Amino acid sequence: MLKRKAIVLVALLLIMSMLTAIVGCNYGSPDSSSNKQEYSKDLWEEYMLQADYVDNFKIMQLADVQARTAEECNDAFTDIQKLVEKEKPNLIVLTGDNIEVPQSEDVLTALISNMESLNTAWAPVFGNHDAEGVLTKDFMAEKFIASEHCLFYKGEQDVDGVGNFVINLTTESNKIIYSLFLIDSNMYSNGGYDSIHANQIEWYERAVNRLTEINKNKVVPSLTFFHIPLHEFNDAKASYERGESHGSFATFNEQMCPGVENTGFFNVAKELNSTKAIFCGHDHINNCDIEYLGIHLVYGLKSSKCSYYDRSLLGATMITLTSDAMEIRNSFFE
Repeated sequence: MLKRKAIVLVALLLIMSMLTAIVGCNYGSPDSSSNKQEYSKDLWEEYMLQADYVDNFKIMQLADVQARTAEECNDAFTDIQKLVEKEKPNLIVLTGDNIEVPQSEDVLTALISNMESLNTAWAPVFGNHDAEGVLTKDFMAEKFIASEHCLFYKGEQDVDGVGNFVINLTTESNKIIYSLFLIDSNMYSNGGYDSIHANQIEWYERAVNRLTEINKNKVVPSLTFFHIPLHEFNDAKASYERGESHGSFATFNEQMCPGVENTGFFNVAKELNSTKAIFCGHDHINNCDIEYLGIHLVYGLKSSKCSYYDRSLLGATMITLTSDAMEIRNSFFE
């Protein structure tokens, strides 16, 4: 089971001199005191968290749980818990609209309590509905950070959004096998949905380059998770329908709703050649995995019966990672 990394703090010099090692756990910030550490801690940025990589590492994407009340949330997790027991993921990523227009803290408490009960590391991003009610993103972020199994970082203060961070999947020697980028795609702008902002794209580019530096100038393969789809999802659909792009599944039951502005994230990701797949939610009855210009564009399955849904498209999207391959598939509710 993944647990947060901790650094044992010792106040007395006499006791410190008797210690031969500092005990670490399985996830959190890199511990530079470990004799297994390949890179010194000053090479890691604050926004980089860490989880132990194992071969066949399984990530479960939950999209648009979107509960309005604690009761709705608890009902939704009846199906989610069964799927977690079946799939046994190493990490669960929630790609936004985890709750909808909250009118009290109760629904957030229910979400966190249910996620914690799964005894699995989990990492959320925000969607457009999470902070529409009485709870702010900052308030929710502090609750996430305080949760035992949750991996979350609020992000750099001068970068837009709340929750732009990286989870590095690393070996015991701290070699990075994959990096996971979690990004806040914001809420609304100019009468429509917002996008990933220019300073967030700059942060992403800086982080990819930093990881390359840490990895001895070799680009680290990465996956990216956020809520609102990119304009290129529409391009991928058109390319797929023309037979020019291929995908393992593709179902489109509603018009796509990307942000009003195409801010260029996809082009930067393609140029940097790190991100191999982009996962979003937002449009509840679209579901696809299409490889477009070298990057998989994935609409995850909606993960609850809250708000609108297609009964045949309920469940979670599973990503299985090996050192040289990636498998993306759907896992449906029974």
